[in-house]
Amino acid sequence: MDEDVIFKFIFNYAKDNNYKKIVEVGVGFNCNIAKKLSGFFDVFVVDINNNAIENAKKEGLRGFVDDVFNPNLSIYKNIDLIYSIRPPRDLQLFILDIAKKVNADLIVRPLSNEFPINLKLANYNGEIFYVFK
Repeated sequence: MDEDVIFKFIFNYAKDNNYKKIVEVGVGFNCNIAKKLSGFFDVFVVDINNNAIENAKKEGLRGFVDDVFNPNLSIYKNIDLIYSIRPPRDLQLFILDIAKKVNADLIVRPLSNEFPINLKLANYNGEIFYVFK
């Protein structure tokens, strides 16, 4: 997984669509891409793990604890783009459902051999992404 390529794909997608507000769902303890994007866009992160959100806040990011199985949709209000990096397959449809409900685009960078349902395949510099627009 090449973080620079993932950053560039998300950056270019957001820039090309003139998006301003972006959220990473399931940030975990790796805030690198969100931190890079926050230099150009209004970015925040979401995770069910409070410790992951506290870590993101220490890294200078805004973060919210949320459960994608029972999401607080007000967190995602006015979001242009949701992205998630290597979310477990059982979470992907729930993240897609959030994107549909808040009328946001979605980018999923899956685990290397997973294929999300109902998303368009995009290959960018050797990295695989699935996009919902």
